[in-house]
Amino acid sequence: IAGLLVCKTRWLSIRTQGMRNNVMLFGIGSEILLVTCLAYFTPINKALGTRNIRLVHWFCAIPFAILIFLFDECRKALMRATSPEKKDPVTGQVTRDAGWIERNCAY
Repeated sequence: IAGLLVCKTRWLSIRTQGMRNNVMLFGIGSEILLVTCLAYFTPINKALGTRNIRLVHWFCAIPFAILIFLFDECRKALMRATSPEKKDPVTGQVTRDAGWIERNCAY
C-alpha cells in the first residue's frame, strides 16, 4: 500500500494531491480484504497447508511502510525546493528547470 501511495504522483505531496481516487481506494480495500481472507479463512489455510497468522506478525512491516512513505515525501519536497520555477511575464506560463535531484532520481 505504501508503494502505491509513493507512485501516486512524482512531484506533488500526498497532502496536496489528496486521496480522492475512488478506484485506488477500492483497490486498497480489496487488497486488504484479499490478504485477510488468505491469512485467516480456514478452507484456504487447509488447501494451502498454512495456518492463521498472529496479529503481531503483521506489525513488523509497519515501520518499513512508514519509512518508504516518509523517504518519498522528503524526496518530493527536495525536488520541489531545488527545481526553480520561471514565470513568463507576457503569457503567465510557468516553466520549471529540473534541479539536480529531479534529473538524477530514479522514477
